[in-house]
Amino acid sequence: MGKSEQKEEEKRAAYPPPITPRRPERPEEWRWPSPTPLPTVPPEDVGRILKQILDRLDAIEKRLERIEKALMEKQPPIP
Repeated sequence: MGKSEQKEEEKRAAYPPPITPRRPERPEEWRWPSPTPLPTVPPEDVGRILKQILDRLDAIEKRLERIEKALMEKQPPIP
């Protein structure tokens, strides 16, 4: 073993190669798992639930518009 080979060996011992993360094996491992199990919803209820969500969002939007309008009336106009 020559001096250059010995120096290389010392370098490898002092600076090991970085550990690379393992690649996912299956497609299920490619995405993050769900934090909680998703509820099972019968397909016939999906449309009804989506309608309820849209109605709720509509009500929230209207409420926000009323709040925004009230705030605009209270603030003096900016010159």
